[in-house]
Amino acid sequence: MEITAAIGFDWLLIDLEHGCGSLADLRTQLMAVISGGREGSTPAPIVRIPSVDADIVKFVMDSGAAGIMFPYVSTTEDAAAAVSAMKYPPMGLRGVAGNIRATDFGTNWKTYFETANDRSLVVVQIETPEAVENADQIAAIDGVDVLFVGPLDLSVNLQCPNDFT
Repeated sequence: MEITAAIGFDWLLIDLEHGCGSLADLRTQLMAVISGGREGSTPAPIVRIPSVDADIVKFVMDSGAAGIMFPYVSTTEDAAAAVSAMKYPPMGLRGVAGNIRATDFGTNWKTYFETANDRSLVVVQIETPEAVENADQIAAIDGVDVLFVGPLDLSVNLQCPNDFT
């Protein structure tokens, strides 16, 4: 991760859905990304989690991730649940902690809290025919920043596995 972070990418994906890492490894991976970036060009660490789970979201974001990629978001309700788990009140329901890596262990808590909702990136994956049909409405949910097509899952769910034509 450290070497990859130094290459100069804008963002890096840490995959906890299909990758070989785990929540137990995440903090070390995030530290490697954050410390490995060149001065002024640290890549934003984005973490893909297995599902919308508020406890996992809180752990990932408190550990210093810049955003989360949520798989299988097919409806506006799915998207709204992702946003709610990611954002602090009044935009969401994420719990608040002061002495976490994301706040530099409390040294910049006020600034962090005032800007966290704007800086946290919500990436939702479009991987089902229903998600394709609902893409415009999903994109319109306040707090959804990126729609990311999951090509392999989408091709399987469209019953044309691995056919991207």
